[in-house]
Amino acid sequence: MSDWQTRFLPTNWLDACSYLKQQQQPFCIATIVAEAGSVPRASGAKMVISQQQQFDTLGGGNLEFSVIKHAREQLEKGTKTNHIERFSLAADLAQCCGGAVQVLFEYFLVDQPLITIYGAGHVSHCLSEILAKLPVQVQVIDNRQQWLDSISQFGVNTHYHPQPENSVAELKANSYVVILSQDHSLDFALSLAALRRGDLAFVGVIGSQTKAQRFKYRLAEQLEDPSHCDQLTCPIGLPEVSGKLPMQVAVSISAQLITLLEKNTENQQRAQRKQQWQTSNSLRKQLTGKQLNE
Repeated sequence: MSDWQTRFLPTNWLDACSYLKQQQQPFCIATIVAEAGSVPRASGAKMVISQQQQFDTLGGGNLEFSVIKHAREQLEKGTKTNHIERFSLAADLAQCCGGAVQVLFEYFLVDQPLITIYGAGHVSHCLSEILAKLPVQVQVIDNRQQWLDSISQFGVNTHYHPQPENSVAELKANSYVVILSQDHSLDFALSLAALRRGDLAFVGVIGSQTKAQRFKYRLAEQLEDPSHCDQLTCPIGLPEVSGKLPMQVAVSISAQLITLLEKNTENQQRAQRKQQWQTSNSLRKQLTGKQLNE
């Protein structure tokens, strides 16, 4: 975590969700959905819990301690099923309030698309600023720490690597790779490493048509399967978005990525909506059937 990220941690649950998604950390939102008697906070109060941090509050004391403990145990197990737990402040937690609450636990295991940008130059700076506002995970890798420092202000992950091409093997499958380095030879090494994997959702390189032709000729010679050259996108960006200023290029690239993301995740989102609907119905029945004083 960068010094900037340490100094400017979110102070409310909503900002915490965005922060943890960008940090690629699974988390739980704990919400008081029902209350009876005297309780520290009313229905609707929320807090966000990750394995190492918590944000906002449900009122402190043994209630909050127990909620955090339960959430972290479930995160450790990789629990995906949302559920409601009942806490009696007097009988279970020895708090003098004497009331009871039902807490909804919702788990988010960070399955958003990962976009890895190689290079921390001017275009990368603008692109990071745009992508940080989208529901994606973003990381920037470079061998120049001073350039990475200026990008971390947007809340994206930054990683120094003396040989960035060696980090390609560590990317998760179906990642989106955007190559914007300051060195054509490094661009080529990154492209070769990415195409050799064969399991990435997108591999794009900044450059001209001439650069694309030269790269694909050399890649065809060095790849075990020359047909993998077809997976390389160069030049990168939508041709309809013109301009050579860093922000104009970044807008073109981000527009292309957004189009691909929508296309590639449409079926997944449909399945998730179905699951969320089923879970919501189950939780509503669970909440309706439970009584706080049972």
